[in-house]
Amino acid sequence: AAFGKPGVYTPDTDFTTSLFGDREVLEAYTRPAITGSAGFTHIFTEELSGKIFLTGARSRFEDDEFGRRDFLTAGLSAALTYDSRDNAADATEGFFLEAVVDPFYEFEYGNAAFRATVEGRAYYGLDKDNRFVVAGRLKLGALVGPSIAELPPDLLLFAGGGGSVRGYAYRNIGVNTPSGNVIGGRSLAEASVEARVRVTKSIGLVGFLDAGYVAEDTIPSFDEDVRFGAGVGLRYLTGLGPIRLDVAVPLDRRSGDPSVAFYVGIGQAF
Repeated sequence: AAFGKPGVYTPDTDFTTSLFGDREVLEAYTRPAITGSAGFTHIFTEELSGKIFLTGARSRFEDDEFGRRDFLTAGLSAALTYDSRDNAADATEGFFLEAVVDPFYEFEYGNAAFRATVEGRAYYGLDKDNRFVVAGRLKLGALVGPSIAELPPDLLLFAGGGGSVRGYAYRNIGVNTPSGNVIGGRSLAEASVEARVRVTKSIGLVGFLDAGYVAEDTIPSFDEDVRFGAGVGLRYLTGLGPIRLDVAVPLDRRSGDPSVAFYVGIGQAF
């Protein structure tokens, strides 16, 4: 359930509040939760916007590493976004930059933590009609706080999936424990590069290479291996954006990783 009121304080300021219940079943954990938020978004210029929200969540996690744990969190979530792309769903030029900070407090274990991520994307057309486009993405994240066992797994840092490192399951690149499980980390690095070709007015092809790294410590030591995924994609171009089909393989497949992965969506991967 959500409620939004536009034009609060200024014509470019919106108020939004929501209450959301869901149950996630992932390789890394199972999570039923109720999450609430309330806050403001503001458009500073045509390209620059920001938001700040109060957030709270009650959740229960079950995983193979720590068993069952309950968490109650409250905090802030603030973001600043610069977006000069010509088309958010299928960009051929411009930049996207976003910084997000999430300070929060967890009441069950009595811990404060701070999470931050920054992401940049760039797009460059190689010809005047932008039939050939090169796109790149880089994302970094860090979390400062208590031990991983005392933090909600959904607030830890993972990689993997259609908008992250293709060739791997969603949120299944993390810290590998001695018992053979995958848990979230406190530092993250992701990178992607795509070569996009518009073959006809309605058909496009994409080749891509993704990379991701997650570490247990806030400042990574790069003891863990960087995980790479590569593949090709088909785009059916519509007025709402391209319908995306990607096929990817993990280049350093481990036990539990798929031999091949398929991703379907609307809009380019980034």
